[in-house]
Amino acid sequence: MRLKHITFTGIDAKTEITALEAIQKQYPIAEFGVLTSYRWYENGNRYLDPKNMSLLYGSGLKGDLNLALHICGSAAHDAATGCWDKIDRFTHRCLCMFNRIQLNIANRKDNPKHCWMPSVVGQEIIIQQRNAHELDLFNHTTEEHKHRLCLGSFSVLLDASGGRGIDTPIEVLKGNYKVGYAGGMNPDNVGEKLSYLMENVDGDFWIDMESGVRTDDWFDLDKVVKVLEICTKVIDEHKND
Repeated sequence: MRLKHITFTGIDAKTEITALEAIQKQYPIAEFGVLTSYRWYENGNRYLDPKNMSLLYGSGLKGDLNLALHICGSAAHDAATGCWDKIDRFTHRCLCMFNRIQLNIANRKDNPKHCWMPSVVGQEIIIQQRNAHELDLFNHTTEEHKHRLCLGSFSVLLDASGGRGIDTPIEVLKGNYKVGYAGGMNPDNVGEKLSYLMENVDGDFWIDMESGVRTDDWFDLDKVVKVLEICTKVIDEHKND
């Protein structure tokens, strides 16, 4: 078992990239999530203008930042059904700089039966599911790709909160999966939640937070650093167990 990432989702227009790079250098386990949607301009501060993604160049796969793209709404549906060139054009040809791509698709009623791996080589695709008992999309996807030659991989994020900051109980998913856990994590409770996961998860996993590291709906780097300090202590404690 290994904690692979601590993900902070919702880089916004006020986020200083040089500050992120300094945090990344001190805490290599940090991952920064960029939210995008075709209707990003209606969704509040936490959605980055796609034309500004190019400002992150020099970071990402070959740079200093560990970046993940979180695709929402009908864009996530397009990605899931294989329209990756459309998504790449929408993000101003920036898909290649993200190490992982998450499809926030759990609430859509028109979900496909499975998702398709993008043509961008080697990227990990994260499929959002609401809980450990509703994994149809993830299971169908992995089964569909089992016999295909894919250089990327699939993982699953369990997120009952859906980025709303609602503190939800942790349901540990057993099995040979790489699993993300989200749901109301913040500097006040992340230590307890991470400790529980460290004690109960068998495989590789990560944790993700969005609302819990915002102030007045702006990405708060002080909260990000606080979470990383707390998590580092928990990790060190479990190394000594």
